Amino acid sequence: ATAAIRIKNITKSTMASETDTTNEKQHAPGAKKIDAGSIAKPFREEVRNQVQKLKDSGIEAPLLVGLLANADPAARKYAEWTGRACRADGMRYELRTVDDPIDVEAALRDANDDPRVHGIIVYYPIFGQVESFSGESQDDYLRDTVSYKCDVEGLCHDYRSNLYRNMRYVDSPANTKKCVLPCTALSVVKILESCPTCYDKSKPIGRHMEGKAVTIINRSEIVGRPLAAMLANDGADVYSIDIDSIYLFRGGKLHKCEGETPESCVRKSNIVITGVPTKNYVLPSEWIQPNTTVVNVASFKNVNEDEILQIEGVQYIPMVGKVTVAMLERNLMRLFYNFHHPDRQYEDRNKAALEAQRPTPWYGNAVQIYTALAATAVLGMMLSRLK
Repeated sequence: ATAAIRIKNITKSTMASETDTTNEKQHAPGAKKIDAGSIAKPFREEVRNQVQKLKDSGIEAPLLVGLLANADPAARKYAEWTGRACRADGMRYELRTVDDPIDVEAALRDANDDPRVHGIIVYYPIFGQVESFSGESQDDYLRDTVSYKCDVEGLCHDYRSNLYRNMRYVDSPANTKKCVLPCTALSVVKILESCPTCYDKSKPIGRHMEGKAVTIINRSEIVGRPLAAMLANDGADVYSIDIDSIYLFRGGKLHKCEGETPESCVRKSNIVITGVPTKNYVLPSEWIQPNTTVVNVASFKNVNEDEILQIEGVQYIPMVGKVTVAMLERNLMRLFYNFHHPDRQYEDRNKAALEAQRPTPWYGNAVQIYTALAATAVLGMMLSRLK
C-alpha cells in the first residue's frame, strides 16, 4: 500500500494496543479481537538476535536505504518510522531524498550498485498511475528497477514472477536462497498462521490451508493479488473481489466466477480479508458467519467492529501495520544472508571461479547432441549403401 495507508495503519495500531485493555467490551462466546503487536514481537526479537550475532562476529548490521521523492507528509512520517524501527532493532537506515522525481531512477540504480546497501525501499506514490514512456505506470516501472538482491518489499518482477509460479527459491535447483515476499501480504499470512483455525502445519507444504475458503476484497498489485496467490499456493480457495469482477484463485490458476456475488463469497468463507482504501465502504456484518477470521488491511475500518464481535467465534484483527514492519525487517535479513553476508559472497565467488575453470564441452546443448547423432547415423547409412 502507499506510505499514507501504512503510516495510518501503524499509528492506529499503536493507539489501539494502548486502549484495547481498558475499553474491552462484552463479546460473543469465543469472539476476540487480536492485537497485531503481539504477533510482530517475536519476529522483531528474532531480527534483533540475528543482528547481534552479526555484530558479535565483527560484521556490520545490514543497511536499509529509503528513497523519498515526494512532499507527502505521510510518506516522510512513514520513512521516519521505518528508520526508528530499524535502529531500535540494531539495523542501519539511511534516508536519501530526491528533489526531482525524474531523478529517482538514477538514485535507485546508484543504490542498486552501492556495495554498502543491502536493502532498498522506495516511498510511493511518486508518479502515481501517470502513464510513462516505459509503461502504464512509472511507479510500476520503478518497482521493477529495484534489484532483486535489495528489494525488501518483494515487489520487483523477479519476486512477483516467482510468487505467481509458486517458486519459493531464487536459486533453483540448488534451493538455498528463499524468495522475498511482499511485506503487507506476508504480514497477513503470518497473522493467519498465528490463528489456530487457519493453518494446519501437519499437512505438507502447499496444503496447509487445504479445505479453507478465503475472500479478499482488494485486488491491487501491492496487496490483494499477491496475497491471493500466496494463500492459494498454500492450498486455499481464494475469492478475489474487485470493483467490477470476482475471480477464484485455485491451484495456481485463475477462474472467472459466474453467478457469485460479494455476499455469496463472504458467506462461504472461513477467512475474510478487507482492503478497501475508503472510509465509505463497510462490509455488512450479517454476511460474516460464526468462527470466521476477519483481517482488516485497509487504513480505514472496513467492518463494524462492535457488530462482528457479537458473532460467535469470530477472530478479528483490526490492523496489520506492526507486522508489516516486522516483515520488512525480516526481508532485509533474508536479503543479507542470501546475497550480502561475507560468507555467502565468498561461496558465490568460489562457485563462479569453478564454473570459469570447467572445460567447455564440444556441444552446446541437447539439440546439438541429437543433431550430431542423427547426422552420424545418416552418414553411416549412406556409406553402408555405397559398399
